[in-house]
Parts: sequence; C-alpha cells; structure tokens
Amino acid sequence: MLTERLLLVLAVLLGYAALCLWQFRRGSSGRLQSVDSSVSAASMLVAYASQSGVALALAQSSAKALLAIGPVRVLPLNRVDDAVLAGTEHAFFVASTYGEGEPPDNGNRFARRYLNGSSAQFSHLKFSVLALGDSAYQHFCAFGHKLHEGLSSHGAAPVFAPLELDGNTAGNADAVLQRWYQQLARFGAESSLPDLTELSFHRDHYQSWHLDARKVVNVGSVGEPLVYLKFSPAQVLGDVALDTLWQAGDIAEVLPRNSVIRCAEFAAMYKLDFDASLLIDGKASKLIDELQRRALPASDIAGPVVGDPDSVSAWVMSLPLLAKREYSIASVPEDGSLDLLVRVQGRDGIPGVASHWLGRHLAVGDSLALRVRRNPLFHAPESNIPVIFIGNGSGFAGIRAHLRARQLSNRKDNWLMFGERSPRADRIFSDEIAEWQDHGYLPHIDLTFSRCREQPAYVQDAILANVADLKAWLSAGAAIYVCGSREGMAAGVDRQLRRVLGDEQLDDLADAGLYCRDVY
Repeated sequence: MLTERLLLVLAVLLGYAALCLWQFRRGSSGRLQSVDSSVSAASMLVAYASQSGVALALAQSSAKALLAIGPVRVLPLNRVDDAVLAGTEHAFFVASTYGEGEPPDNGNRFARRYLNGSSAQFSHLKFSVLALGDSAYQHFCAFGHKLHEGLSSHGAAPVFAPLELDGNTAGNADAVLQRWYQQLARFGAESSLPDLTELSFHRDHYQSWHLDARKVVNVGSVGEPLVYLKFSPAQVLGDVALDTLWQAGDIAEVLPRNSVIRCAEFAAMYKLDFDASLLIDGKASKLIDELQRRALPASDIAGPVVGDPDSVSAWVMSLPLLAKREYSIASVPEDGSLDLLVRVQGRDGIPGVASHWLGRHLAVGDSLALRVRRNPLFHAPESNIPVIFIGNGSGFAGIRAHLRARQLSNRKDNWLMFGERSPRADRIFSDEIAEWQDHGYLPHIDLTFSRCREQPAYVQDAILANVADLKAWLSAGAAIYVCGSREGMAAGVDRQLRRVLGDEQLDDLADAGLYCRDVY
C-alpha cells in the first residue's frame, strides 16, 4: 500500500501541461477521450499503463506530438484488444511498473490477454515502448520489458529497444525523454520537443512549505506511530489561489532530508568538519547541508582525503541525492492547509529517512521542499454517484480528502470500510468520523481491527460480510476507491472483490473508472 497530485507555481507537474492543453474526459464510462475519435485503419496508437498518472501524462504529450502526422488514438492499455491492434500500424506504449514487476491496474486485463500464452499474431504492427520505473525498487521497469517481449512474441516488430525512464534520477529522465521524442520525430512527429523541464523530475520545481502542526493520532498503538501533519505555503502565491493547487486524490511529492543527528554521526565517522565549506557543481555549499540531502550509506565506505577540500567535495558529490517520497494528500484546499498522514517506520532495524524526518525531526515552523503531482486516475468520479471507500492505516489520508470533498458537495451516499490494529488505540480521526456519521455523510461504515480480542478482522473481511449490500451499491452505479498499503490490505481487498464479483466485473469497473486505487 499513489500522491503525485501539489505544486506552488504548478508549472511543476509531470505532463500537466499536456493535460491542460487538451482535456480528457472521464464520464460515467471513465474512459479517456481519443485525441482523434474518427480513427481510420492503419492509424497510430498511444497506449498507457499508469497507476498514478505519470505514464498517462507522457502518453498524452506523445500523442500531441504525433498529431502532426495524422489521427492518433490514446487508450489505457486494458482497452487495447484484437480490433484496436488490427487497425493500428504504429503503436507507442508508455508503461509503468507496479509492485513486484506487475502491470498497473489499467494494464491487468491486457497482460492476461496477451502476455500469458495468447496465440494472436500482429505481424503488421510496429511498436516502441517507453518503460517507467524507479531504480530504488528491485523490479525496475519490469513490466515495460514484459510488454516489449510479449508483443514481439505475437509477431509485432519493435522499432527500437525499450527505453527505461528512471523516476528516481532527474538526469536519466531528461536524457530518456529526449531520446523518446527523437524517436517520435523519426515518424514525422513535431520536431520541436516539449519543454522537458515540465516533463521530468527537476528539483527546482519544488516549493517551500511550512510545517504548522504535527500530532500522533494513534498514541498507545502496538504499531508504528501515525503522524498527522499540516502545512501551509512558505511563499506568497501571487495570482495562484490555494484552491487551485490540488484536489482530492492528488499526491504530495516531498524531498526528504537526513536529521542533523544522523549527519553529525556520519561526518564524525570519517573525521570530517561538520561546517566545512565545499564546492558542489561550481557552487559554494556546507558539508552539513549536502549530507542532509544525500543518501548516506548504512555501512562503511572508503572516505575522502581528510583536509583536502577537493577530495571531500568530489566524495560528497558521489553520494546520490535522496529520492523524493510520495504521500496521499489528506485534505482539500478549502481546509486551508495541505495535510499528510505519515507512518513512521523503518526496515531491518534501520529508521526510514523520510518518515522519521517528517514524524520526529522536522520542527514545527521549519520548511520543506514539496510539490503537488496531479493524480487524475484517483480523482473523484465526474458524475454524482455513490462511493465505497476502502483502506487501512495511512491510507486514510486519501480517503479523508475524498470524504471532505464529498461533504462540501453535500454527497451523503458514502460507505467507509477501514482497517487498523487495535480498537483502543487505532481509532484514528474518530471525532471526524463521528461527525460525518451524525450529519449523514457516512450512512454505512465498517471498522475492522486485526488485534481485537473479541472479533479480529481485516478490512477485506468486511467485504465478505457485506456482499449483498456491496452488490446493491454497485448495481446503483457506485465506485470503489481503495487507499493504503499495497501488500496486505490492497492485495487482500482485490482478491476478495474478485472472489465475490469475478474478474470480469471488477475489470469492467476499473475500465470504467469505477475501481480506483492509490496504494503503495
């Protein structure tokens, strides 16, 4: 168990320019409008597999460049079938990798149809793949490669080898996107490339936000602390109104920092002057500032020549910058603050850099670098329909934002299924939940606790206990929104939904924009 999604000057969003240039529509069908809906045979196709909107934005930007040639279809990968492929001569796939090398939700059906033994042949098809991933994870760009290999096995001809775009490295993103648009230009696409500073991961797009308040919301829990944080812009927004910065479902990207304590320990290990002046990329900097923003190895590495500024500067520059972290936004702009809900955690006994910094070390009144990333695949449905919200733990963040938005629009047909550990310590935001119930905004609620002595249960158990009601809500046009941990909760919820609804119905809901997930 995505949020990007928050930017102060919001020329910061990956692909946001493309999203603004030509609107896409998710109505009751939830399907993206084609760039050109009157498509003839042998046309071009841009297909995307996107979990949090980045691949979607890049697909739209790619299609815009290709319009110089002729009609272009833009489709989620699940909507690409035999008929679509039969009418396509050139296909461009923009595919993210999700989880353990899996397809995003809107690529599951395609993967089952074509990557698991289908005998279909598409010898007429020429294709290219832009694979998106994060090198911090083991299965980097794995689904993009599976897509490339699977299409090749069906007789389609790859025009280029797959390009790997690393969302964890701004330099890689720039270079790969340049190569991708150069490939498009070989087909006759617009020769002028888009502004790649808006289509990559540039750190100068982050803005300064103040931490106004912090509170642990599960005091006494046997689990890790859940910390509620409230932020406000540290800069004057000019003509940009706060209520235009994000909406429910968007993601906050944060540049984390190591604590001063951790940096002091690290500097002492190599007998370095904590306040030493360095020359980093031609600019003066302090050792403490550089160590705070770089990944510090957990084990000993060869150090620099102590007392040699050039050696120390080169050594520090060899330490990679800390990767951004993404958090579901837990508020709506009308609340007057950008709120996050962060689980303070670690792995193998090592504290998590970002969660410990946000949850314990960043002082109230201090600032951080943050931007909003639009996450259109987890935005509220356009039509006024019932919504079933399912989640656990810090996943309450995305659910809370949607429930606040539903409250402001006076939508009362909401159902919350939420799981945590202990009914004594983990009834997070109980006052808000009680208020929503009292005012009719939560007519149906199921709270489950895995460590309840009387009746331990997980949130997926609430699905099984409410099958009749669930099917009735879905028959009335309800959407299902899931937010929280990918492993455990989201996987269990997905299995349970497939058990009671069947693969076909759940995939149909996903294709219609009625089964949406922000899981991590």
